[in-house]
Order: sequence, then structure tokens, then C-alpha cells
Amino acid sequence: MTKRYLMRLGKSPFDVADAFHTLDRNWLGTNSGNLIYGAASHKLFSTQDTVVEANHYRINGKMADQVNAEYDGFILPLANCFRPDFEDHLRRTADFLERLTIPFVMLSGGAQLPLDGDPSALRAMEPTITRFARAVLSGSSALTVRGEMTAEYLRSLGFHDVVVVGCPSLTLHGPGHRVEVPETLAPGAPIAYNLETKDPFGGDLIADAERHYRATYIAQEHGTLELMLWATSPYDADDPRLPLERSHPQFTAARAEMYIDAYPWIGRLEQMAFSFGARAHGNIAAVLAGTPSVMLAHDSRTLELAQHHGIPYLIRGSEHMPHSVQELYSQADFTEFNRGHLERFETLSSFLHENGFEHIYDPGQESARADYERRVAEMSFPPAVRPTWIGESPEATQRHAVLQDRDVRRKKTQAAIRREATNREKRTQEQLAQLSLRVEEVGQRLEQEQRRADAAEKRREAAEKHAAKAEARLTTLDERLRTITQQVGEANDRAQRAVRIPTRLKDALTRSPRER
Repeated sequence: MTKRYLMRLGKSPFDVADAFHTLDRNWLGTNSGNLIYGAASHKLFSTQDTVVEANHYRINGKMADQVNAEYDGFILPLANCFRPDFEDHLRRTADFLERLTIPFVMLSGGAQLPLDGDPSALRAMEPTITRFARAVLSGSSALTVRGEMTAEYLRSLGFHDVVVVGCPSLTLHGPGHRVEVPETLAPGAPIAYNLETKDPFGGDLIADAERHYRATYIAQEHGTLELMLWATSPYDADDPRLPLERSHPQFTAARAEMYIDAYPWIGRLEQMAFSFGARAHGNIAAVLAGTPSVMLAHDSRTLELAQHHGIPYLIRGSEHMPHSVQELYSQADFTEFNRGHLERFETLSSFLHENGFEHIYDPGQESARADYERRVAEMSFPPAVRPTWIGESPEATQRHAVLQDRDVRRKKTQAAIRREATNREKRTQEQLAQLSLRVEEVGQRLEQEQRRADAAEKRREAAEKHAAKAEARLTTLDERLRTITQQVGEANDRAQRAVRIPTRLKDALTRSPRER
């Protein structure tokens, strides 16, 4: 019998769409890195006689009944889910999980913290995190997380059933995957780099890459996709060496690339000699391609993943930060990655088995792996996204940018209206709940008062009956008293008459005969 699993994904690896629809529907979840761990998770659970479907990031408590009825399991791959701007989604997910009756597992979540691990930015949302963690543990044996920093954070909240599994993306090629590092990186070699656009850095390295190598900027952000399609200006750029404006040579020469599917992205990185940057999955995609890479760790997300998986990394701001690609390449040591990959894979595998799930790398699943890989090979994926406005007149480019900016503002306004409507509905529901509670409390008080009044009425009736009986007894006593008084009077009268007779007799005896 075929099993059906529902998985939290923007799209499955076999859902193909063009770049414009991908942008418009946000199938990347604002960041194409989601494609990498999504593709790996989808493959991992695609065992024999199992179909894995995407939920397209739609999740709420109302869906639970339908999912319970139609699916055999739910899989929840996550990235940096413990962050303030994800709280609403986390709350809706908790509501959904609390109502599930089918088996489910969480596949690795992370806390978004600074490099020192300070969790103060998460204090306000800790009630939501706590509720979510409890919801996961209601159906799974443990909370799986990306690294030790997240594990320590959850333990600080009182959760000790925590297992560090890293990112499921590293399971894509199974337990035997390795990365071999050539001794040298030749000048002019093809290399790739990625960039954290919200907190950009690494200008020296990027400038060196542009000068001495055939460098390709592989973008990941939703904003950069918009820039490449519509020539918009989504970023405030202070360093002209960084590819943040459409005037950068990576865009004007149409060298920058962005992928809207995981497998073409990994395939492209197989052609590179080296990759580096601050994006976690940009570097993991290179690792999956077998290409040496170095992660520029700038927060807990990147640091804990690199540390757990043994991916070479350098911490932003360290005094030993290289200024050239050659120096950076010398840090690409994959000894620990290759040594520990099997053990890390087995940790995740044991967790899945403990919770009743099989995976595609289990013994006996060889045909499932072959079928899956054949299906991937037969797919016709869209090519890399490159700037579409190259060759247009400046007027046409500007017109497209203005129209897109207008459309983005409209969508943001609509989203704000929807959020406000949702918040108002939530506040209204809370107020109604409070009013219902108050009505219930008033009703309870009325019932108590009514019971007291009923009891008082019963006591009054009883008192009246008692008073009536007492009155009747008093009346009877009065009558008896009158009778007794009358009897006493009559007795007194008889007594007085009895006394008068002897007195008259005495008087008669004492009179002389003549007087008689």
C-alpha cells in the first residue's frame, strides 16, 4: 500500500516553474537555500511505495483534520526557525502539530543568534518557542537541531530531549559522500562566491576573486532575483566591490547566476574549483557538489552548522581573516568532514528509525534510490537566472524597475493590510474570548446568587412555618391559660364559699338561745 507523506516545502524538486512565477509566488521562501535542504529531505523520505508531497509553506491548525485524513505522516524540515520574524509561522505550526494524530517528525531547526550565542533577542518570543517545542515532543522522541548553540538554548528553556543532527541537506548523497581538495588553486580557475545581503562583508576577497579568477556570483536572495528580473534596486550598497547594485560587473556582464531548482545549482558548482561566502547553503551546495568551500561564519546559524559538519570556516572579524582567495583556499581542510560524515548520518538515521520512519538509504531501498536519481536525471530544469534586462535601453530598464517597485509596494501594502486584518481578527477573537469568559463568570456568580436566594427563601419559608407553629402553640397555650385561669377562679370562688359556710355556723353557735 502506498504511503503519502506531507512535507513542509515551498515546492518539491520536481515542481518546475519559471523565474517570474517563482518570484511572484515566493516558492523560494525568500532564499533559494531552502531548495537545498528541501531537495535532500524530499529524497530522504522517498522510499519504496512512499509519495512525498509539498505543502507549499501553507500551514495552520485548520488544515490538521484534512491532513490526518489524507496522509500517513508529516515531515517538518526547518532552518533558522527560532527568530522573531518567524514567530507567527512558528505559532501556526504549533497549532497544526497539536492537532495532528498521524506520525510526524521535525527535521532540524536552528536559533538565529549572534556569534556569542546571546539569546536576548528571542526573549519576547520564548512562550511561542516553548509551545512549539512541546508540540513537537508530543509526537516525536526529541527535538532535532542544527548545532550545539541551538541545543544549549533549548536546554536553557527546560527541554533536554534534544539531538544535534546538523542540516538534512548533507544527507543528499548518503553516508558515503566525501570532498577531495586539490593541493593548489590555479590562477584564473572558475570559482563561485555568495553574499549575505542583509549584512554584506568580504569586499577584499570578492575584489581578489574578480581580479584573479573566473568568478561567478551565485545569488540566493529574493531581492537579488528581483534585481535580475526587473532591474530594481533592493539594497543599500556602501561597498562598490560587492554585487548589490545592477551597475556591478557581475550583472552588467551577465555573469551573476541564480538557481530556482536545487539540482542545477549543485550541478553548476561541480564545474567550480572553489566556492566561498557567508551563505550557509551556498557553501553546502558546493560541498554536495564535491567542491571545496570555506564558510565565512558571521552568526550562530553559519557557525554551528560548519562546526557540526566539519565544513571549513573562518569567523568574521577574526584577526586571521584572509584578504586573498589563495589564502582562503589554504583553509579548505575537509579532513573532519570526511572523517565524521558517516557518524553524523547515522545519528539522523537512528532518530528516524526511533520514530517509526524509514529512509531511502536503508538496506533494501536500492531500487528506490535508483528510481529517484533516474527521475532527477530525466527532469528538464530551467537554466540559471541571469539579468534579463541586458541590451535594453536605459529607459526600458528604468520603466521595468519603476513598475516592479510599484508592484512590490502594492504587495507590501496588501500584505500589511492582511496582517493588520489578521491582527484585528486575532484581537477581536481574544476580546470575544475575554467577554465570553466574563459572561461565564457573571453567569456563575448569578447562579451562586440564585442558589443563595433559593436557600434564603427556603430558610424564610421554614422560619414562617416555624413561626406559624409557634404562634399556634402560643394560641393553644393562651387558651389553656385562660381555661386554667377560669378554673382557678372557679376554684377560688368555691373555696371562698366553702369558707363562708363554717363561719356562719360558728356565728350561729355562739349566739344565745334568745338571739337565735
